[in-house]
Amino acid sequence: MIGRAKEGWRRFGASDPGHRFRDRYRYQQERERGWRDPRRLFFVVGGLVVALGSLAFGVLPGPGTLTFFVGLAMVSGEFYPVARLLDWAEVRARTLGRWVGGVWGSSAAGKALVASAAVIGAAAVLYVAYRLLFGG
Repeated sequence: MIGRAKEGWRRFGASDPGHRFRDRYRYQQERERGWRDPRRLFFVVGGLVVALGSLAFGVLPGPGTLTFFVGLAMVSGEFYPVARLLDWAEVRARTLGRWVGGVWGSSAAGKALVASAAVIGAAAVLYVAYRLLFGG
């Protein structure tokens, strides 16, 4: 079982960015075993539970947003539109990450800009969470 998981991660990492999730979808569909396969049901139901739970608790501090994408990644092996969405999002996130890294590495002012944007974003999330949870 662990060997199968390692092989899956190796195959996932070897795929090109922007095609990883679609490649995983195709691989899963080639191994078609029907909807009654317990592993297939686990990934669909478990992924939906993780994604929907993350949406419900995503406003709270913690890894809510990241676990949402973990849930979607679990589902992407069974639903092609979800795989396409995650491939699209991966390319955009990598572009944003390279841009933020360039701003961060450009100067001390760049570091201050990125840090202040992160603080403002975190404060906005906490404010919205407070408003939603306590109606304040």
